[in-house]
Amino acid sequence: MAAPAEGYITDVSYIPGFYPNMAPVAMRYVATLNRVKPPAVSQGFRYLELGCGLGRALTTLAAANPQGEFVGVDVNPEHTAIVEKEIAAGQLSNARVLTADFGQLPNDLGQFEFIALHGVFSWVSQDVRDQILAIAKERLAPGGLLLVSYNAMPGWAHLQPIRGILRQYAALRQGDSLQRMRDALAYLVYIRDKQAKYFIDNPRAAAYVDGLLKQDVRYLAHEYLNEHWTSFYFSDVAGMFGTAGLAFVGSLPVFTNFWDLCVRPEFQELFRTTSNRLVTEAHKDFCANTAFRWDVYAKAPQVMPEVADRLREADDFYFHVSRPGITLPYQVNLGVVTSTVQGPVYQALLDALSAGSLRLSELAAVKELAGTPPADLARAVDAGVAMGLFDVAAGPVISQSAHVSATVSLASPFNRAILATDALGGRPVALASGTTGTGHSLGDFDAAILHELLEQGSAGLVARVDERLAKSGRSLQKEGKPVADAAERLQLVEQACDAFVKTSLPQLVRLGIVTKA
Repeated sequence: MAAPAEGYITDVSYIPGFYPNMAPVAMRYVATLNRVKPPAVSQGFRYLELGCGLGRALTTLAAANPQGEFVGVDVNPEHTAIVEKEIAAGQLSNARVLTADFGQLPNDLGQFEFIALHGVFSWVSQDVRDQILAIAKERLAPGGLLLVSYNAMPGWAHLQPIRGILRQYAALRQGDSLQRMRDALAYLVYIRDKQAKYFIDNPRAAAYVDGLLKQDVRYLAHEYLNEHWTSFYFSDVAGMFGTAGLAFVGSLPVFTNFWDLCVRPEFQELFRTTSNRLVTEAHKDFCANTAFRWDVYAKAPQVMPEVADRLREADDFYFHVSRPGITLPYQVNLGVVTSTVQGPVYQALLDALSAGSLRLSELAAVKELAGTPPADLARAVDAGVAMGLFDVAAGPVISQSAHVSATVSLASPFNRAILATDALGGRPVALASGTTGTGHSLGDFDAAILHELLEQGSAGLVARVDERLAKSGRSLQKEGKPVADAAERLQLVEQACDAFVKTSLPQLVRLGIVTKA
């Protein structure tokens, strides 16, 4: 983002947010299930985030992976100043941030096993994209992985005029980007409500406007007012990274690597007869009307053609049941098709992983799974992760505890700092887990309950949380309406505290975020 950021919005700070897809464990797992050897991480690794914004992904991942070195780059000095404060508050000795455009990185920055860029590629000029490709070519280590997110076609086809209307109208208004965005939104609502023919002919676009009104205006300014906003076909992006010597590996979320979870049955014969992955991805985007992609690329990838290769090279993932109480048959709809899993293999996996997390080699040794061919077992595990039946972690996750005392502690200085600043902040709060190697989000109200538990214990918890809620100016909702009555609000707070201690707290203990005192 060369000065002055080449049309990129810099007069308004972005919004903080954590995105699990950016975690090394997520990138590595996608590579593994697509039979590509992932970078080793146990003895250390280097991670570069381009366009780190307010740095919440960078700092959360640094806290969750103390063996890694994390470097963030952003052109906006207001962003990097905030990141530096969070690094200091979280005592993150393994993280740093640079204020620079992508064409002026230090020559001695070195190479990285992981490079990630989210919310960047679709919003910058072609010159800046060329700088990104140069960084990918020069800075990604052999065998390393790169994650890039972008607005995708054909999902954006019917929505691109909305972006055009917003930006064109905002250009006519006065004030900073936030005010111009508010004015443009008001105009968009006006012409929608007056039934401009575009909205009559595109009812999904008309409904899309209501979703915009619920978004943070800072996000909308960055999403829609940047000069170089672009949506891409998958093949365009694959071609660009191909010129940098990178090969497409797979995508996130995990289910997007399984075409039978992404397209309806009547289209599936198309995928059975197509062996070219790049063509398959293009087919899939049309069948699913994909509007946003998270793609993983590799430099000089090493292929693992057999499950034996996976067990030898990448058997450091721990699988566990995603939540307690799951039974078979298990059914999920991921946006296009409804899929169901059942049968003895999945039941044996569910039974084994309900007792605690296991690696793939350990699952293969389970008595009830001993007769399952390795390829079938690996596919069942991966499909279970894709469908949300199982989760994958960087380390062993303990079994679900039926009850956890409300007397708990929090070891991570980063998590303590985040709870102190973000509880009741109006956005989800992501806490770092050294067990799983990623962050896990909870609601800002639950974050306030946890913070009070940690600070003063369970005695008087409900009254303290209620008082804190009242001072914040926030309100609780019941049947879609704010609760004004103090007694009724106190009752809702009591219910929320009870539910948190019984349900959410054991999960946080299980993930290694909270420890029993």
